[in-house]
Amino acid sequence: MKVVSFKLPEELYSGLEELAQVYARGDKSEFLRMLITRELTKLRCPMLFLAGSGTAIDAAVGSGVKPLNWLLSAGTYYRGGKFRESDDFSKARSLGGLLFLDSGAQQFYADFHGFDYPYTDRDYLEFALRAGVDYIATLDLPLDILHPRGLPIGEGIRRTVEHGVELIGLAEDLGVVDKVVPVLQGFDDPSQWLESLDLYKSHGVTPQRFRYWGVGSICMMKSPPMVYRVLSAVREALPDARLHVFGISMNSLKRVFHIINSYDTSVWIYHAKMDGRVYVWDPGDKAFMRLKVAYWHQYGTAKLMRANLTQVLNMHEDLCRGLTSNKNN
Repeated sequence: MKVVSFKLPEELYSGLEELAQVYARGDKSEFLRMLITRELTKLRCPMLFLAGSGTAIDAAVGSGVKPLNWLLSAGTYYRGGKFRESDDFSKARSLGGLLFLDSGAQQFYADFHGFDYPYTDRDYLEFALRAGVDYIATLDLPLDILHPRGLPIGEGIRRTVEHGVELIGLAEDLGVVDKVVPVLQGFDDPSQWLESLDLYKSHGVTPQRFRYWGVGSICMMKSPPMVYRVLSAVREALPDARLHVFGISMNSLKRVFHIINSYDTSVWIYHAKMDGRVYVWDPGDKAFMRLKVAYWHQYGTAKLMRANLTQVLNMHEDLCRGLTSNKNN
């Protein structure tokens, strides 16, 4: 009988070996996180992280849909000069998905003193670890907010990287560096995000050490072609890394769905809270219709949020099916 030798591709073998080591250590939560990530990456469908706090999380829990990945923003929980504990984290964990902690810049949109955060990297990291999240974005300076207010692009990039290097050093000392997601920054040209990456590399923060990277200052970008150019350039520079895009607009998402690995959105919350609108996903046009609900106060914000959440999930699944069919064709 002829014996046929078979060798797994090196990247697949190393990944399975890493999974086996985690499983042997008995770290079930980390094993589940890695397994979910590997399976979704294999399907080439990005992970969706729903973003929100308080009523939004209650609405998601009330929907009964599981699992749901969740992104929480650190700034929401910083009051009176310190981070405050919240049951948001246990509720989000009960949804059965992964938890991602963002640096919280949006909460200081109107009050960024000295173009920086009111908390230190150490305070932020310690809060993240107490909260028990799976991923921790580095503290970045969002240039889409701060450059129009006077922060030079180069300085914003430099200080973003300095924050990242500081947090990574602290995480290494605590043995939790695998949770850290370095965030790239730029403003209006793809070269700026690549400059951010090069500066990280000069500090030893390389794609070989970190396989998951965040891309900031995309959420307020009004041009989908520019979003595509930026993320295409980052993807080319990081061909083997996983990319997370913070707060990407739904108009831009479908253009880059095939080149990113995860994204977050709070779009399902905003219009439900502000003016009682609901989203309806149109699979034909691959776009949302925004419909005004008559007497929306009678329904309540949470019910409208649940309706929008369902439509966002429909959108995600539809775009995922498109990836699969394109791959098969």
